[in-house]
Amino acid sequence: MSLAPEQSNQPLVTPVFLDSHSPHHALSQALLELSQSAAIYSGDVEAATAAVTYAIVKNLGTTNCQVWLYTEDRNLFQLVADYGPHASHNSLSQLHVDNHIDYFHCLTQQDWLVLNTGDATTNQLGTQLGQPSSTEDKDAPLLLFPPYLSGQEQTITALIEIPIYHQTQIIGVLCCNQQESPRVWQAAHKDFMIAAAGLIALAISHASEQKKQKLLSKQKRQLKLEMIERQQAEQAWHESQHFIQGILNASTNILYVNDFASGENYYINGYMKNILGYSPEEIQKFGAQFLERLAHAETIQAIHQTRKRLAKSTRGEIVENEYRFRHKQGDWLWMLCRETIFQWNSDGTPQQLLGTATDITAHKENAQALQQQNQALTALARVDGLTQIANRRAFDEFLDKAWKAGNHTPLTLILCDIDYFKLYNDTYGHQAGDACLQEVAQALKTAVKREPDFVARYGGEEFAVVLPNTVGKGAQHVAETIRAAVHALHIEHRLSDVSPWLTVSLGIGSVTSTDQGTYEAIIAAADQGLYQAKSNGRNQFAIGHVEISQQQ
Repeated sequence: MSLAPEQSNQPLVTPVFLDSHSPHHALSQALLELSQSAAIYSGDVEAATAAVTYAIVKNLGTTNCQVWLYTEDRNLFQLVADYGPHASHNSLSQLHVDNHIDYFHCLTQQDWLVLNTGDATTNQLGTQLGQPSSTEDKDAPLLLFPPYLSGQEQTITALIEIPIYHQTQIIGVLCCNQQESPRVWQAAHKDFMIAAAGLIALAISHASEQKKQKLLSKQKRQLKLEMIERQQAEQAWHESQHFIQGILNASTNILYVNDFASGENYYINGYMKNILGYSPEEIQKFGAQFLERLAHAETIQAIHQTRKRLAKSTRGEIVENEYRFRHKQGDWLWMLCRETIFQWNSDGTPQQLLGTATDITAHKENAQALQQQNQALTALARVDGLTQIANRRAFDEFLDKAWKAGNHTPLTLILCDIDYFKLYNDTYGHQAGDACLQEVAQALKTAVKREPDFVARYGGEEFAVVLPNTVGKGAQHVAETIRAAVHALHIEHRLSDVSPWLTVSLGIGSVTSTDQGTYEAIIAAADQGLYQAKSNGRNQFAIGHVEISQQQ
């Protein structure tokens, strides 16, 4: 990508080589302006690196400038800024560290890499590299051409590469290069690049600090909100205690107070008799764990789990659950119970439990009826209205599931088409055509007897049969059985060129394994077989070929 601090249509800066004898003042002024740029302190690393690369190309008159930053979680260097007349020529945007171990080792051994046109007898910088940085020091690190500039060795005549440090760790590189024309870097140029790398590190520090501050502020806001919510809950609970007697007298729900440890009832209002038929006196005679004695066996475990949650609950916390309770007359009712601990022992353990129970039997029955209706509607949506067999939607779902659940097992699809059906409709009328489709559909269901096999109306006069774990002779046997069953219906078709009776043509598509590709491959094969069967004279089956490319 090519980034600049202004609009993307801004004309690129024409390289202007500074006076090699006095570049310090101009570069110092440029560096001062860059250090005062708002982008450096904005917390936006991309904006900061874009400003730096733009300033380098502008003030050093170089061909191109790039910034690569390290992404720790992915262990790669990523291009974040690329500015200059040749920026669009670079298609590489990521550099995996593990693929360039030698280069990154060299990067940690040197503070900079400066290569001039005059460093070698040719303009190809690649011929200079791969040698120790000092001919007198055989242990000096090798100079390796940056891999992110790979392929440009023949055009780049000079470059400066500066590692970017943040908290003593290398987090990226800043590189500018000169292409085609000669270039000798001055000390002021190198100093400018080192300072620019420092500004990038400063921008990253600001971005990191702002991110931490935002996270801290968010946590403080969340904590404050939680404290407010807790205070409001406690206040509401305390206020509710003042009105508890009025609630007990006016409530249309069952209200009860139990000893938490034993489950013995201390109080229950008279509405208990309206709902479950027991008087408060009868409930208190049940003794300990009276709720468990009324509850259905399937819900007792849920009651115990609720007690465990309440034992760990905070003040004012309400735990709710649905249970089935037995009416005094023997019927079972669904109740929604909301419970909270409102008295605590001195050691902080729960002492008394306050609960309400609401009859939701009608709601549960309505929900169950609605669910059954939805299931019935779903079933209807998967059935063809005319033939009363599975429709195209159900076929697509079944074939997709069979393909995915195949687990390397064979699978066959048979497509069956009524021969000259349009002519049949034109001759006998559409009502007869509908009756014909219904008879053919039932013949297919009778012919395909195995439990996992699937028959559906594919569309118009075409039907589909899916045979899991079947190929070869088994599939051919089913196809021939279907053909013979339809022919045996003896449905008159006097204008057919094949037989005086109605006939069908069939195409077989099979795969030995469904672990690759998609089920479209087997559909294409079956369709190909159907076309071949019709070309061969109809009233027969043919086997389509599954293309290898379709299974990959």
